[in-house]
Amino acid sequence: MLKNLIKTGFVYLDTYEVLKLIGDQEKIDALLQGQVTSDISELTNNDAQISCLLDQKGFIQADFIIVKKENETLIVIDKSITKNFIKQLNQFTQFYQVDIKTTDLIVKGYIAKEKFSNVKNFTYFKHGEYSLSIEVSKATKKETSQLSSLEWKVGNKLLLNYLFFEEDINKYRPNELNYDKSRISFDKGCFRGQEIVARVHYLGVNRREFVSAVIPKNNVVNSELKIHGETLEYLDHKIFNTHIKRDELENNKYASMNLIRYQDSN
Repeated sequence: MLKNLIKTGFVYLDTYEVLKLIGDQEKIDALLQGQVTSDISELTNNDAQISCLLDQKGFIQADFIIVKKENETLIVIDKSITKNFIKQLNQFTQFYQVDIKTTDLIVKGYIAKEKFSNVKNFTYFKHGEYSLSIEVSKATKKETSQLSSLEWKVGNKLLLNYLFFEEDINKYRPNELNYDKSRISFDKGCFRGQEIVARVHYLGVNRREFVSAVIPKNNVVNSELKIHGETLEYLDHKIFNTHIKRDELENNKYASMNLIRYQDSN
């Protein structure tokens, strides 16, 4: 199913923008380490890391990609959640003498079957044999995109990388979107919302699994399923995210649907 529906190549991500953190690098790292969910100490120069910001109750406020490029720290983020990201982080920037500035950099997103070796491309997500990468550069004459915006969304949805938009703010905790598997470090020190996330991870009983589902375009989505995010129509298929009870997965209750489950790529 993946091989038939996932197209590889690049697309300009026009709905994304790039923010730059200005200040002493050690203070920038300390600011991020205390607030974002990923472990900044594992992010090296010319590399990327997917992460998010939570509130004290553990609800996701923003999802983004942190890029260290030529000793600069950049945030690649969907424009619809930039305002909330800045609002959340600005509560702490004054203590670290860090400023957040907008840039005119452009973003290209790549879907590939293996990690790009080109230094310009930064891989931030892997699932099975596929990887997602970005390239951040100054605005120049654009090449012709190899992927459409829809094909980019389809690829992300099938790889179970949920694209987070403004309407998702305050709706989900990381475990509900599989973000705990790709964006959360349970080994680093505290960050905002960490206590809730850790409690759910270590003590909670996860009876439902976040999956991607693929059905024929003309089929009606089962009314028992709650859809999260967009339902995409592509190549005579409907593609959507939902939660399914684990016992229902084991009993093949939804055998008529193609279900894609998360695979740990580490």
